[in-house]
Amino acid sequence: MDNHRKPNQSRIRRTVAAVLIVAVLVVAVGVYFVAQCLSFDEDGAHVIDRYGVLAQEAQQLEGAGSAPESEQPQEETPVEQPESEPEEPHSRMVMLAASVVVDQSDRILALAESGALDTVVVNIKDDGGDLNLSVDTREIDEVDDFVDSDADALEEVIGAFKDAGVHVIGRIYCLHDERATSYNSDLAIQFETGGTWLDYDNTRWLDPTNDDVAQYLCDIAERAVEVGCDELMLADFTFPPRGHLDRAAFDRDPDDQASVLLDVFEEIRHAADGAAVSLSADSLSDLMELSANGVEDGIPTGDVSALLRAADRLFIPADSAEDAESVMQTVEEASDTAEVIPVFSSGDVWAMYDGNAALDGVFNSEGTLAVVEALASPTNEEES
Repeated sequence: MDNHRKPNQSRIRRTVAAVLIVAVLVVAVGVYFVAQCLSFDEDGAHVIDRYGVLAQEAQQLEGAGSAPESEQPQEETPVEQPESEPEEPHSRMVMLAASVVVDQSDRILALAESGALDTVVVNIKDDGGDLNLSVDTREIDEVDDFVDSDADALEEVIGAFKDAGVHVIGRIYCLHDERATSYNSDLAIQFETGGTWLDYDNTRWLDPTNDDVAQYLCDIAERAVEVGCDELMLADFTFPPRGHLDRAAFDRDPDDQASVLLDVFEEIRHAADGAAVSLSADSLSDLMELSANGVEDGIPTGDVSALLRAADRLFIPADSAEDAESVMQTVEEASDTAEVIPVFSSGDVWAMYDGNAALDGVFNSEGTLAVVEALASPTNEEES
């Protein structure tokens, strides 16, 4: 009986040992695989989805209606549009005689403060050669004889305008000049046979090829800028449009009109010391063709476009808004650099024109100022 018990106990022990060994192996293998699916850091253990099984199961649970994150519609980031710059208001310019500018200075300043005008064009040298400012020049000894008696007053008014922010343009009638040529005939165009040359109206012209003439105009320009003019407007800046130029003797023979005038223009610009220098003409043809009569008498026009490009602005008369557009288009074909300013004689056209424009009020100052005052009236402001 005791002999049979011992073998049984031995088998039991072997069986238990085998089970324990298998259990240890199972536990070891389980621990190994679990460790492969976990990562450990300072925040604890995390499941590693090594083969994407968990992600696939999660996707199935979410249902077919949910798209993966990569396929989710991205919210569009609004594109910032650049802010458009506000349009600058149109410049309102009036041309007035020097005497009117002096006598009506307070009225003009009030209109400027109301915003009805921002630019005043005033004659520094009139079309006959009279000066409205005192000028220091060595070219004419008796220059004070044809300086207007209100010259000091005009100087003060120009200074007041400048202080108030009004843009002042000094207009200089350049080469058509009865005064300077009568005091110093050496400055004038001469007849080949002797004596001062006269046009069809029996008036004299300064010689554009004469260096002393250029210096005289520079002296006037320098003085105008000195008293406060922001811009110079050169008028009658051409060879004489009327008269027999084939009978004229110049200080030096001109190759062509445009090159001679451009040389004088550049000297005036230098004297203006940074102020703008513009050109004006009585008509578009006068600006584009200069002296057609001179061409007929053997002085070619030359490269007018070079002269136009040298100017900061071009002031040209126009009868209507349509006429102004036509003028601009014609000028731009010759020069696309200078700004064209239409000059209207009608206050109604000027007031309605949608762009920079000047109103010629030299011969109708009261009517011109009345038009500007109408723009500044409360009724007009409410309508606008």
